Amino acid sequence: MESGGEILRTERLLLRPVTVADAGDMQVMVGDFDVVRHTGTWPWPADPAFTEKRCAVGFGDKGGWLVALAGSDLIGTVGVGPDGDFGYMLPQAQWGRGYATEMGRAVVDHAFTTGRWPGLKACVFEDNPASAHVLTKLGFAEGAACTGFCASRNGDFPIRTFTLDAPQA
Repeated sequence: MESGGEILRTERLLLRPVTVADAGDMQVMVGDFDVVRHTGTWPWPADPAFTEKRCAVGFGDKGGWLVALAGSDLIGTVGVGPDGDFGYMLPQAQWGRGYATEMGRAVVDHAFTTGRWPGLKACVFEDNPASAHVLTKLGFAEGAACTGFCASRNGDFPIRTFTLDAPQA
């Protein structure tokens, strides 16, 4: 992987900060209930104003979102929040192709190489075993289960929690 500023490259992907110009492609992705049902905060039906607001955050010293592209095709988004919350989202057409692991590895490595976060944490709804598998492949350790709110499903659901500490120098 090569890194230039906040642009990351993997074997198949270019990851760059999300911009408002990405809102149209993002809206298509979040217009699929089966995608947003696995997120905690995305509303359903997908709201274009909410999508645009999310795309305006970019990625900087305190984290944010990167879009993963293969050529001009949106493969997904991946990011880290200010408190180390790690997450990603892919359209269904990209599920099962190894992209989540590839873009996740790039962001995890970048997060720890820059020293911005001493550790990362992630949560997945219990009914999303594929994402739990990706987190395990990235080295996250599973912690205590809990429940959390899902905006798109308008309710509380069982959650699996995961953490990953930065490697020791």
